[in-house]
Amino acid sequence: MTTAPQPTFPIKLLLVEDTPSLQMLYHAVLKKAGYPAICASSGAEALAKFDEYRPGVVLLDLMLPDMDGMTIMRKMMAQQPGTRVIVITANGSIDKALDATRKGAHDFLVKPLGDMRLVGAVANALSEYRAQTGAAKALQHTPYDLPLADFMGESDAMRQLQNKISAVAKSMAPVFILGERGTGKKTIARMVHKQSGRAEKSIVSVNCAALESAALEEELFGTSSQPDTAGAIQRANGGTLLLENPQDMNPDLQARLVATLQTGSRIPTAGGAPVPVDMRLICCARAHPNTEMRAGRLSEDLYYRLFVIPLSVPPLRQRGDDITRLAQGFLSRIAKQEGKTFTSVSEDAARIMRKHQWHGNLRELINVLRHAVVLYPGPELVSAMLPEDMTNSPQTVDGAAQDNTEIVGLEAATQGLTMAEIEQRAVMAAIERHGGSIPQAARELDIAPSTIYRKRDVWTKPES
Repeated sequence: MTTAPQPTFPIKLLLVEDTPSLQMLYHAVLKKAGYPAICASSGAEALAKFDEYRPGVVLLDLMLPDMDGMTIMRKMMAQQPGTRVIVITANGSIDKALDATRKGAHDFLVKPLGDMRLVGAVANALSEYRAQTGAAKALQHTPYDLPLADFMGESDAMRQLQNKISAVAKSMAPVFILGERGTGKKTIARMVHKQSGRAEKSIVSVNCAALESAALEEELFGTSSQPDTAGAIQRANGGTLLLENPQDMNPDLQARLVATLQTGSRIPTAGGAPVPVDMRLICCARAHPNTEMRAGRLSEDLYYRLFVIPLSVPPLRQRGDDITRLAQGFLSRIAKQEGKTFTSVSEDAARIMRKHQWHGNLRELINVLRHAVVLYPGPELVSAMLPEDMTNSPQTVDGAAQDNTEIVGLEAATQGLTMAEIEQRAVMAAIERHGGSIPQAARELDIAPSTIYRKRDVWTKPES
């Protein structure tokens, strides 16, 4: 029996799609962009190839003929927790994709897929996976190896944040980092750790939203089947525990964590005498903990133990000239990764970037830059290389009002309409302005794409 030759390049990407034509299309687009993928057409084949190649990124269609996509994702992440899974779904299954992101998926894509969106999502996931595998670097650098001084910038908002970090770093008090998605909350957490007296010890990160309850308990406290296996709390002894999305722990696990914080010791999962624990706790979450407590997702006891010193990370749109500095720094590093010659950002491109709203913050900025690096040779990033929704957008950085003639026209066009009718017209007009792109329309309207999908389904449903 002849053994098939192994690929000569390091495989980091697995594409799971059961429709042959779509699989061929996605594979061709990714290969052209420099991201060769291995392919699977079923759940069983996907798990077998995942076990064989251990890719860092998986593009996973949630609708497969033999197995539920969520089950496949759970098995892959249990086998290799750092895997970045990008789920693919159709318009009608948007809720399932959102549920997947809550359970640990890195991103989701909605069919039909645009080439730039597909390439950008994969490129970002691969870069974050590569950064994660360099754990030693992660304590000192951002995911794209940007020096912390460059990451912090010189804006007043970030200078104030730096002063607060310096003030609280030496303390033992728990820190809760607040900020929009993609602002760099985990990088700020590492800065607090680096400036503390615990910098020589480990900072251990656990995302409570990425694991089921049983797996999360084992990750935090260790396993009963292997008593010698240390959980994250024990591994952080002498150092720092970074807890992401603590509101996603179940009530029993929240109570167990409260007991650990209260007594300064943990009870082993297998039972036995309490084990002393000396750790600094830093938390970050996608929503304010007070909101989570009021909604009943975060217990009151845990809230008051976690929310002691808040640090707020400003959104990118409030960082002024820092945007240009960040773009320049990220551009050079992305170009190096992609083997391109980009060295500078033109003034016209910088001006557009400073005015853009950046609802995705640093992640969106990196996505935009990677699009340009992948599609153009360089050496200068100019405005023509930016996405159309950025170059054509009438918005300014502070969301200033549009031209007065537009407002007058809007008032005339909406007279006699209900609020629901006005909303529908505004949403559909935004979709039309962006050539049918719902994600771009959602960015302009500052709402989630899933909101537009749901509303559109209602608007287009025939009356009974």
